[in-house]
Amino acid sequence: MDPGSLVPTGRTAPAAGVSANQLVGEYVAACDERPPSDVIGHLGRIAKKLLGEGIAPEHIRAGLANFAANPKHPSVLASMVNEAMNARLSGLARPGIRSNVPAHQAWTNPTDAAAAYAEEL
Repeated sequence: MDPGSLVPTGRTAPAAGVSANQLVGEYVAACDERPPSDVIGHLGRIAKKLLGEGIAPEHIRAGLANFAANPKHPSVLASMVNEAMNARLSGLARPGIRSNVPAHQAWTNPTDAAAAYAEEL
């Protein structure tokens, strides 16, 4: 018999407490009408894959909540999970830039052009 490797290799198994079936079951229970079985199956396969990648169940739940609010093709679940994981509260703030540098703001006409551009005019 092969005793196996003493040094773990590869990825770690997802948390044993939450399965893709449970996550999709929560989504289905929150729906007013039961989604078609193809949609449920597709969501389950994607959720299982995401759990296998080590994505936290909370992020998948948030992605499923986004999916419930704006249902599309089930293949967009991974994008919705990514959106939930990487949402920024400050809009287009640039990471790594000093905190006193504001986030990008679209150009607008100033109410007082002379005061706004006094040094540049």
